[in-house]
Amino acid sequence: MFNASSFLVRWVLAMFIVFATYNASGYSYYHWVTGAGAENWPLKSFVGVSLLTSYGVFAIAIWRSLGPVGVATSAASLTALVWTLVDYNLLDLNNPDAVATVVGTLFATILSFGVSWSHIRTRLSGQVDSKDVNQY
Repeated sequence: MFNASSFLVRWVLAMFIVFATYNASGYSYYHWVTGAGAENWPLKSFVGVSLLTSYGVFAIAIWRSLGPVGVATSAASLTALVWTLVDYNLLDLNNPDAVATVVGTLFATILSFGVSWSHIRTRLSGQVDSKDVNQY
């Protein structure tokens, strides 16, 4: 059964993947690969392919669940939220670290909504997806 904790698990997973790829703290895959030294390339390649695979799984699920219009409206809604926060001086986008964190959080939120949308839609509407009919 899908509930708030199910969404939270998906959101935390998406946050982990996004911020493991890049974050402003300097401890990310990006910083690890672009840092000094040419050691550990097999491990760096493995982690990079794993992150890329994770993004691929999320992308396929999002595209099938939300579609292009859903992705665009999700991005537009979250962008409008950031605009509102900036307009009310609750968020300062002059700080590059804050911008990186906000963009990463928005991206992870879109990823988590995308992989959760089928469940959310079923809970809201009561309609069953055609893929779920075989279960009954």
